[in-house]
This record gives sequence, structure tokens and C-alpha cells, in this order.
Amino acid sequence: MRHLTSGSLSVLILLLAVACGAAAIPVAPEPLYTVTSTVMQAPGSAPRACFAMLLPEPPIGCGGPDVRGLDMVSAPGATRYRNGVRATGMLRLVGTWDGQAFALTRRPDAAQMSEQTQMPICAQETGTSSAEPPPPVMQKVMDDEALLKSHGILLLEFGPCKGTVFLGIAVADSKSVDFLTSRYGHVEIAGWLQPLG
Repeated sequence: MRHLTSGSLSVLILLLAVACGAAAIPVAPEPLYTVTSTVMQAPGSAPRACFAMLLPEPPIGCGGPDVRGLDMVSAPGATRYRNGVRATGMLRLVGTWDGQAFALTRRPDAAQMSEQTQMPICAQETGTSSAEPPPPVMQKVMDDEALLKSHGILLLEFGPCKGTVFLGIAVADSKSVDFLTSRYGHVEIAGWLQPLG
């Protein structure tokens, strides 16, 4: 029988403690989100879930969150335009959001145009006019684009809303909402990627 030295025994005990301790700590799964949209990829760019599409024909790309894990050649409804832009048909996408991109966790399903995810809108109160000057916080939001990105907040749209500002972002998780309200005060916030569940 082989004898363990005190040093070897200490290492073995440490490894067992680490292995047992790691198994006892539950790891919270990343939240899943879903969105139904087309995906477009301009040459040299990442694929994007299309929140806003530019209108020329052929298309030159679209605005929205980057998508990881999608094969643009074999995706349902895949098309390649003469300018090299690739696009899919309407897809239901499911994945995680890391503040930079939407990483798919399953194969996308084909969807109907009528199922396209819309950003909630901020209905103006009766008696408000579009001619009213924009709230001062709007300029601050415009100036903060790089800051917001550094906090994992992708701003998709914004505008005046009920005397304040509406911010349409990729994911309206509690961390993002807390940051936005602490920076801008009372603002209306909505997320485009919807929590799954």
C-alpha cells in the first residue's frame, strides 16, 4: 500500500473541499428572452435582430441588437441580396442578453409577419402637442450613448412622453432600469426583448 505524505494529503483534502464546495453552490441560470423579428447581416457586420429597418432596395442592413449563434445561410427564409446583405424571414428567437449581444440558446422558429414583436409605445396625454419643446433630459440621453453602451444598455428609440422621455431599450432588466432612473429621474422605459416564461 502506498503512503501519502502530509503534503500530498493536504492537497487531496483541499481538492475534495473545493469539489464539494463548488457542487453545493447553486448557479442561477441566465434569464432567457424572446423576440420575433427578421435578422439582417450587412457585409463585415454581425447579424442583427431588426428593430428598425432602412428602406432602400436592396436593404443595407437594420438597427437592433447583435445576434450570436445564427447561421445566416440556413436560417428559415434566408436570402442574399445583390449587395451582399443577408436576411432571414420572420423568426422567433430565444436566447440570453449579455449587454452586448443576444446569444441564441435554441434554433429559431419561423414566424408570421403578424407575430413581429413591437416596442410598447408611450401614448401622449390628451392636450399635449408635438410642437412643445423636448424635455431637457433628451439632450442628456443623446450625449450618453457611449455611457449607456458601457453599462450594457442598447438604446433602440427615445422621444418625448408625458412630460418626460420614453426610452426603448433592448432589455429592460432591473439593473438597466435602476441605472436609467438614477441618471435621468422619472422616465418611461420599455424593453424590446421580452422575458421568456
